[in-house]
Amino acid sequence: MTTIIPIKGVRYSQEVGCNFKDLVTPPYDVISPQQQEMYYQKCPHNIIRLEYGKILPGDDENVNRYTRAADTFRDWLNNKILVQEQEEAIYLYEQHFIYDNLYYMRQAIFCGVELTPFSEGNIIPHEETLDKPKEDRLKLLQHCEANFSPIFGLFKDPNRILESQKSYYKKKLDPVVTFKDDDGQLHKLWAVTDKKFSELVHKFFRHRRIYIADGHHRYETSLQFYEEKKATMDVENAKRYGHTLMSLVNIYDEGLLTFPTHRLIKKSKLTTDGLLKELNKVFSVSEMPEPQNREQLTNLLDRFLTGSQDNVFSFGLYTKDKRFFILSEEDRPFPWLDTVVLQEMVFTGIFGLGSADIRNKSDISYTRDEWEAKESVDREDALYAFFVNKPLLEEIVDLSEKGMRLPQKSTFFFPKFITGMVINKLAE
Repeated sequence: MTTIIPIKGVRYSQEVGCNFKDLVTPPYDVISPQQQEMYYQKCPHNIIRLEYGKILPGDDENVNRYTRAADTFRDWLNNKILVQEQEEAIYLYEQHFIYDNLYYMRQAIFCGVELTPFSEGNIIPHEETLDKPKEDRLKLLQHCEANFSPIFGLFKDPNRILESQKSYYKKKLDPVVTFKDDDGQLHKLWAVTDKKFSELVHKFFRHRRIYIADGHHRYETSLQFYEEKKATMDVENAKRYGHTLMSLVNIYDEGLLTFPTHRLIKKSKLTTDGLLKELNKVFSVSEMPEPQNREQLTNLLDRFLTGSQDNVFSFGLYTKDKRFFILSEEDRPFPWLDTVVLQEMVFTGIFGLGSADIRNKSDISYTRDEWEAKESVDREDALYAFFVNKPLLEEIVDLSEKGMRLPQKSTFFFPKFITGMVINKLAE
């Protein structure tokens, strides 16, 4: 049984002294050092200081980014920069955005979700996790005892059972937050304190699974932190650590966009001829004219990367000597996504990259921008670029239900959720 609970969210007060767009950030794991500095400069109360603080010279076990985050969080609460709700609420959220000249609106529910092991089947992962990010997020959680950003979860509601109820409260209530960010996206947040709505949401999710889209590291960390608390506290006091903040989106939501993440091989002794010789043993290999601009590359990929829905795997390959190829496999050697086939049959089978090489990103990197992938090879920042298909959400969910963990960067959900809309404070 999946358990959803309302939370007494912590939000920025009206006295913060900055525009809301200058208080929030994208998720920490997509923020570059340059962007981190930019968010520091935007406003003295930007959420970056809590979620992804700087590492400073002289940091040690007693003074570091995590202790500073905890001190800052406490200070902002004491000085009413951040204020906790008086009543428990389930939050309704809308994210309005433009992509490729088309308008989209994605809806979500912000709430607490009970932490349960993946083995129980209530919360379903789809990607592998790494030790270093989990260590980082655990230290932040141990020091601050709060969720500063929501885990992105998906659920199945093909009949849109919740839509009418959500629409009712959006019409009845004024948003507690409305702002446009620097990218022109419009964000709206409603706090619904009506217990009838909380009970309806709780009942709706009781027999539904939640699929983690983004935030695998944070979920596993939250579960580990909860286990730590249960080992050192009585059952009743430990309960308040037994949930985590999630933003939940229906997989049938029209604003739920997914994109491919392309792979770059940075180091290898394989020549192009040697690589092609090995690829020809597994795939049909067809050489194409080198794309001269972004439009040509996009058209080429749209034409030939048919995806697994046609029982065909197809990849694009651009090499260090400016040659472009389409690789295809009609028999689908594995019932998996193309990222799995690419990792198993090419990166491991041909390049000889082990799981440690892939996880440490010493020989491989990733980009969502196909033209940037090509330019990286042209700049000699990489030797080979592999272009993959747009992931099929239904297939990802199906594979997740079967217990399969996909390689990192198998999915890219767009746009990312904002950090700083609602904070979930666990400690009293």
